[in-house]
Amino acid sequence: MVLAACDTTPPAISTLMKQVAQASKDSSADELRACFAREGVTSDQIDTHVGGWDEYFDKGEHWTYTGITYVSLADAPNNKSILPEMITMAQGGTVGGIKLTPNIKVLGFILVSFKQPGGAQAGATEDVGIASDGTAKIALEEPQH
Repeated sequence: MVLAACDTTPPAISTLMKQVAQASKDSSADELRACFAREGVTSDQIDTHVGGWDEYFDKGEHWTYTGITYVSLADAPNNKSILPEMITMAQGGTVGGIKLTPNIKVLGFILVSFKQPGGAQAGATEDVGIASDGTAKIALEEPQH
């Protein structure tokens, strides 16, 4: 008997991944903005972070969405796509002398991939967790004073 590989992505995060994938396919900053946890952050902070996606959404840059994957916080140290600093920030820590804390508890990361017609590949890695309303959202790390 052969067992199929289990998808260990929590259902709420699978739902979020579908929303982020659709925003990426639509090149829609508004759709992406709806995927962020709003706890403890301003709309301007979310807008600034979403602005980091502008290159992928700019039709002139010719980026095409190619996929999305989830990496749990437990699996992140073994994934070469997740930098150690990202793990530190996701758990709340000091990077470059600045203490950062995510606005929601981070469960893992989503890696969103894009490519250009010439073969160039790039992507965005976002921290994800469960917001106060019980839905999965993208977390933002905020400096603590």
